[in-house]
Amino acid sequence: MKAHTLQLRIAEFNIELTSTSKLELDEGYDHFIVKQSPYINIFIACFAGFPQGLSLKSNDLVFEATNDQQKFYSIYKQSDRLIFILYNQKKINTVQQIGYLDASFSHWKIFSQGINGVIQPMVYPMGPILLHYITLQSDAAMMHASCAFDGINGRLFSGFSGSGKSTISKIWADAGSQIINDDRLIIRYQQDAYYVYNTPMYYSDRSKKASLNSIFLISHAPENKIKRLKGAEAITKVMAFSIQNNFDPFWVEKRLEFFSKLCDQISVYSLGFVPNENVVKFILENELK
Repeated sequence: MKAHTLQLRIAEFNIELTSTSKLELDEGYDHFIVKQSPYINIFIACFAGFPQGLSLKSNDLVFEATNDQQKFYSIYKQSDRLIFILYNQKKINTVQQIGYLDASFSHWKIFSQGINGVIQPMVYPMGPILLHYITLQSDAAMMHASCAFDGINGRLFSGFSGSGKSTISKIWADAGSQIINDDRLIIRYQQDAYYVYNTPMYYSDRSKKASLNSIFLISHAPENKIKRLKGAEAITKVMAFSIQNNFDPFWVEKRLEFFSKLCDQISVYSLGFVPNENVVKFILENELK
């Protein structure tokens, strides 16, 4: 039976997907597909249909993402591997995919319901979950954030939902900056510097990279105001907007170490802003050079 293979390069991580079924990805992955990667970080075996005889009764539920209306995904621990149960966001509590991740965090098995011999292994929320576990292998983290790059400096903006990440991104874009992404980013530490990468979204966008020079934790305010954050305050507030599953003390400690080093090298600010073009000049005048 013919094997189908796809290779992706996201935040300079190389991912290989293989299956005997035809593989299909959302358009957001189009510009992340590469012909051949010199080195593969993550191997994903993709299957049509769900595994037979799967029972979760003997496994420990270690994490569950849910709200008052529905479940998003559940994570179970089975010996030295993790089992992921992902739910369809349009059909309440209907299982969409099942994933297995080995102890090395480098080999996945993803089971999806196929349609006419075609499977979609990276359908949301599988893609972001997989990328989060890739970052755990390296000096990297995923953030709910936007980033504007003016050609020299990359400025990351993060905050609660509705705080203005998309708004401030548009303001910087109108001022001539490149928007790396306005929702979900990966920060990587490489060669003594921090860089920001975009990740595949629901729309098509090419792969982007920028240096990271400052972080702003934003909120709407009646006037522009800025405050430099340092030490534990900076670490905890930045870390609060990272994407993480806090059920393993080892990885919590590793994540804390990553953000401690990040906030020691990158300036962090709280920023209350008025949503107009004046905030660009205000930041340029008040951030550390």
